[in-house]
Amino acid sequence: MFRRFTVEAQWTLAEAELPAGRAGQADFVRRVVTLRPGLSQAQRRCTLAHELVHVERGPVPADPWLAAREERAVEAEAARRLIGLDALADALAWSAWPDEVADELWVDEQTLNARVAGLSRSERAWLDQRLEVDL
Repeated sequence: MFRRFTVEAQWTLAEAELPAGRAGQADFVRRVVTLRPGLSQAQRRCTLAHELVHVERGPVPADPWLAAREERAVEAEAARRLIGLDALADALAWSAWPDEVADELWVDEQTLNARVAGLSRSERAWLDQRLEVDL
């Protein structure tokens, strides 16, 4: 993921304090993604994936409604990229506790929640069948 970010996208990764509640941000003028210091490895991984999707999709619209919609789309796409369906099924077969499942998948709980919320009907049906068989 890091190679794709720096080589293909030609962006720089930096670490600096950010406003409260922000783990990362993309500066499209300077072509720099900044991550907040002190993130866990899972948080860094998830934040970098999230910001990479922003880099691919372009700047967030100024309109608050459109910005919120864009954030949800970016969060869903980053979660899909980080959590494969097979890995999700394996982790859910192992534990029903979100913190344990997230830890097993090496993601934060927000990313896990986004992946589960974004499951298609066919993915849910496949998971239900897989988990039924595994139990």
